[in-house]
Amino acid sequence: TKNTISGFSWQTLLKIIITAVTLGKIMVVARILNPQDFGLFALIAIALGLAEATTQTGVNLTILQSKRSIKYFINTAWVIAIARGLIIGIIMVLMGVAMGTYYSEPRLSVLISIAALIPIVKGFINPSIVSFHKNLEFLKDSTYRLSLLVVEAMFAIVFALIFKDVIALIFSMLAAGFFEVLISFMLFKEKPQFEYIPSRAKIIFSNAKGLSISAALSYLNENVDDFLLGKIIGTHSLGLYHNGYSLGHKANYEFAKSVNHSTLPIFSKIADDTKRLKKAFLKSISVTILIVSLISLPLFIAPEFIVNLVLGEKWLDIVPNLYLFVIAGITQSISIIFYTVFYAKKRYKALNFHLGITVTILIVMIKILATKTGITGAAQALVVSRIVTLPLLFIEAIKIFKNDK
Repeated sequence: TKNTISGFSWQTLLKIIITAVTLGKIMVVARILNPQDFGLFALIAIALGLAEATTQTGVNLTILQSKRSIKYFINTAWVIAIARGLIIGIIMVLMGVAMGTYYSEPRLSVLISIAALIPIVKGFINPSIVSFHKNLEFLKDSTYRLSLLVVEAMFAIVFALIFKDVIALIFSMLAAGFFEVLISFMLFKEKPQFEYIPSRAKIIFSNAKGLSISAALSYLNENVDDFLLGKIIGTHSLGLYHNGYSLGHKANYEFAKSVNHSTLPIFSKIADDTKRLKKAFLKSISVTILIVSLISLPLFIAPEFIVNLVLGEKWLDIVPNLYLFVIAGITQSISIIFYTVFYAKKRYKALNFHLGITVTILIVMIKILATKTGITGAAQALVVSRIVTLPLLFIEAIKIFKNDK
C-alpha cells in the first residue's frame, strides 16, 4: 500500500504537470496549425502506432514481470529493440504508400516516410529505463518521462512557429526520440552491448505471444476510429474529431493511466495472493471512478468555455459532442484498471477477447452512425462500444477473484 500510494502520488503529480504542459502545447500549436494539419497527423500517428502495436515484443513488461535482474535481459532486449525499430520503419514506409492512395492525400506518403525515422531512432534507447518502474522508483520515473514530454512540447511549438505545417509535429517527435536515446545512456551505469542470447530472447518472445495481440487490439481500440473517419468524413473533420477526443479523454484517462502505472508492478508482485490482489483492485478502481468523475465535471458544465480557452474559436464545432468524448474517456479509465489485473495475472485471452469485441462494435457502429451524422455519429459509436462491453470485464474479474482465500 505504501509503494502504491507513493507511486500513485508521483504519477498523479506527473499527470497534472503533463496535462498542463500538453494543454500549453495544444493552446499554442492549435492556433498556428489548422484542423487539416491535425487530421493528417492523426493518420500519420495511426501508421506509427499500428506498426508498433503489431510488432510488440513485450520487452519492458517481460522484464517487469520477471524475478530476474534487468542485467540478465539487457543486451538481448536492446538487440531486439533495434531490429524492431528497423522493421517498424520499413512497415511504415509501405503503409505510407498505401495510405496516401487510400485517403487521396499525396503528401501522406512522404510524411509517413519521414515519421518512419522515429521508431528507428527510438530502437536504440537503453532498456535500463525500465529499472525505475521495476524497482518502484516512481519519482525518478516521473521526472524522466516528464523531461521527454517537455522536450517534445518545446520542439513542437518552435517547429510549428517555423514551418506552420504538420511536419512540425513529426520533427518534434523525432527530436524527442534523439533526446531519449541520449539521456537513457547518460542516466544509467548499466549500458547494453550488441549481444543476442537466444535462450533469453525465447523468454521475451514467449511472453510476447499474448502481448502482441493485446497491443494491436489496444491500439485499434483507441485509433481505428481515426482510420475509418479519415475516409468517411475527410481530414478536416477528422482533425476536429481528433482534438475533441483528446480534450475529452486527456484529464480523466491520463489519471487512470497513472493509477495503472503505479499499480501494475505492485499487482505483479502480489498476483499469486488472490485475496490481497482483490483488495488492492477494489481500492484502485473505487479511487479511479471517484476522481475521474470529478476531473471530468468541468467539461460537462462549461464545454464551450474550455474548448475556446484551450483550442480557440476555430474548434468550437466540437462543443456539442464534447460530453460524448468525456463519457467515453471515463469508461476507458475504468477499463484500464481491469486491464492492470489481467496483465498481472497474465490473463491475455480475456483481455484480447474484450478488446476484440470492443473494436468490432466500434467499427460497425462508426460505419452506421458516422456515415449518417459525421462527428456526432462517430462520438456516439465510441460511447456505445465502450459501455456495452464493460460487463465482460466484470465477469472476468469475478472469475479471477472467486477463490480469494
